[in-house]
Amino acid sequence: MPGFRVQKAASFIRDELILLLRDKVKDPRVKNLTVTEVSLTPDRRIARVYVANYGTEDELKEGLEGLKSAQGLLRREIAALLHWNFAPSLEFRVDSSWHYGQRIDALIDQISSEAGAAINEGDEDSTVENEVDDEDSAAQDASDDKEPGDGDK
Repeated sequence: MPGFRVQKAASFIRDELILLLRDKVKDPRVKNLTVTEVSLTPDRRIARVYVANYGTEDELKEGLEGLKSAQGLLRREIAALLHWNFAPSLEFRVDSSWHYGQRIDALIDQISSEAGAAINEGDEDSTVENEVDDEDSAAQDASDDKEPGDGDK
């Protein structure tokens, strides 16, 4: 696990990349991309930039091409902001956690709808059982109301 300083630098790079993509990069292909995370190697030489696009796969591929074409500008700007003796190289990667989360949500919805259907079927059976139990308890209550020995007279 990277140290606190590496995590802090990665967070700083993420925030600055978001601003640079919004303000400095004029390529329309990168406008729909979202920088979700940046992770730095322990020696801080490589910054892995995870990006997501909530549109189509084609838009994501075009956006990655746009990021690769703007990589020099982004690296130069990050180097000027960091004041390090070197500039980390930027590796752009797809963050597919959003799609993974959508798949999990769909599975949970499917399970809950199946469970709901099973519970509804179980409720119909328990309703019949409750009616039988109510009749039995009513008969029991009626027999409890009689005093012992009343039936002998």
